[in-house]
Amino acid sequence: MLNDATCFKAVYIVCGYTDLRSGMDRLAALAESQTGNRPYVLDTLYLF
Repeated sequence: MLNDATCFKAVYIVCGYTDLRSGMDRLAALAESQTGNRPYVLDTLYLF
């Protein structure tokens, strides 16, 4: 569980329905296509 989110410099909320069974690679591709940012950046949080 995430109790303290102050360490993140950026937080992105990916809206819509997301099948979390897709796996990390698919979720990373989805985050990149929705936000236009590279998904593997330190201090960044993506919420689905």
